Amino acid sequence: MPPPRCSIILPTFNRATTLPRAIASVLALAESDFELIIVDDGSTDQTSAFLKTLADPRIRVARSEQNRGPSAARNIGIDLATAPVLAFLDSDDRYCAQRLSLPLAVLAREPDVVCTLCSSRREDKHGQSRAAALPAVKLTSRAFVWAMLCDLVAVESTSITVRTEYARKAGGFDTTLRRTEDREFLIRLARFGGLQTIPDILFEKAWSLDGLSNEWAGAGRDLIPYFRARPEYLGAYRKLGHYFVSKILVMHIRHRDLPSLAADIRRFQKAGLLDAGLMRLWRDHLEVKRYRRSHASADALATLNAPPTDWGR
Repeated sequence: MPPPRCSIILPTFNRATTLPRAIASVLALAESDFELIIVDDGSTDQTSAFLKTLADPRIRVARSEQNRGPSAARNIGIDLATAPVLAFLDSDDRYCAQRLSLPLAVLAREPDVVCTLCSSRREDKHGQSRAAALPAVKLTSRAFVWAMLCDLVAVESTSITVRTEYARKAGGFDTTLRRTEDREFLIRLARFGGLQTIPDILFEKAWSLDGLSNEWAGAGRDLIPYFRARPEYLGAYRKLGHYFVSKILVMHIRHRDLPSLAADIRRFQKAGLLDAGLMRLWRDHLEVKRYRRSHASADALATLNAPPTDWGR
């Protein structure tokens, strides 16, 4: 039999309450030629029992005996995939009907594009949802790298559709990262080709109390290993490093979380990110903030080519 058109990789850990909803959204897709690879990352709840009830022949299940984190689980799925294209789904999210159809169409007609990202609908803790829209933009490889480094395009793992060959060449996801592992993966992927963003809402991002995005107090702790993985923030594009550091410090001040503020100041000092002083930190923050705002529109992104010439100093 020929391989399916797409391998969907769904890592899960103790999500027995939301996993059935995620799987149901895959089985309801308009595009039916897929394999769904579910990687149970050492769950201790009823996940294993539920997975044994699944009878659809397109579903494959792998299990890690220990909880190793979503990056390791996704990498297991990447290794097992048989399709030429990969898509990802977090176990508390839901696909919309065209989630595979539209990205697969883009990749079929754009051979120089290695990855697509799509828009979503996000749920907040009050049960209200809002659209997180991306413009329709095609970026060259060089612009793709810069857009990821500068956080000009929002990234969620469930948004990513990528050619399998290049996901493997990029080395998969960095298992040392707890956050921004999806963005760091795309920075490495971008050297192989371009990005196409899709404005259509193709998945729904559910809110969960134990979601990592709600652990804002640990953002500074998790930024340091990301900077180690991407030394550009400590070297060539230090202004970007200052911007992300100052965002976290301001967030702690707004939350009146003085212990986290003090802890992150110590971390950032040790990493050499505060050596230039607070005034330089704030000037860089404002410059990067203005730059990001000026490049938020579809027209500005479409002309993106390279970093500002003086940002390497």
